[in-house]
Amino acid sequence: MTQSLFRILIVEDDPIIAEDIAMTLEDLGFYVVGKAHHAARALELLDELLPDLVLLDIDLGGGQNGIQLGGTINREYRIPFIYLTALSDILTLQRVKATLPAGFVLKPFDENRLRAAIEIARHSYYAVIRSHFGHLEDINRSLPEALTSRELDLLQLLCRGKANQELADELFVSINTVKTHLKNLFLKLGVESRAEAIIKVQHFLQKN
Repeated sequence: MTQSLFRILIVEDDPIIAEDIAMTLEDLGFYVVGKAHHAARALELLDELLPDLVLLDIDLGGGQNGIQLGGTINREYRIPFIYLTALSDILTLQRVKATLPAGFVLKPFDENRLRAAIEIARHSYYAVIRSHFGHLEDINRSLPEALTSRELDLLQLLCRGKANQELADELFVSINTVKTHLKNLFLKLGVESRAEAIIKVQHFLQKN
């Protein structure tokens, strides 16, 4: 997956810091899909925008804190998240570990460390999905219309983070053919985007 296709949601209560993080991510070539300043808004954006990764501050002011939100993300959304925080005391670290984050970056953050944390989180995320590919054909049991073998191949490549041109190269077809296959795949899965398709696969694998 190219960096520009990787959709990141920032959850940070300080608007100035959130904007600074967004600018840094954009300079690194990532796509910032949205910014939330508290947990309630973050949950709304998680449902609306279906990000690929969340950068999550721990201290979010009122309402849920970042650690509580991290637990919700891990339990209900099954997408990677990285804590970006100034807190590093032992108690905080113990609470953080229980939520199984994909990474932990201390503020003030270093651009290179942030990029490395995101790249590692992205790689690990897709590696976990790949480890369950042996069960992917079983997804047809839960669909009104079964996926063809070509659509299953496409779905596997999609979950590996391949961009459209990479999909075309892997399948030895044109970009237009890939777009047609993706349209049919999304229709059968009942989704509208690659992010939704991956989440659908995650939910299926989680149940099996």
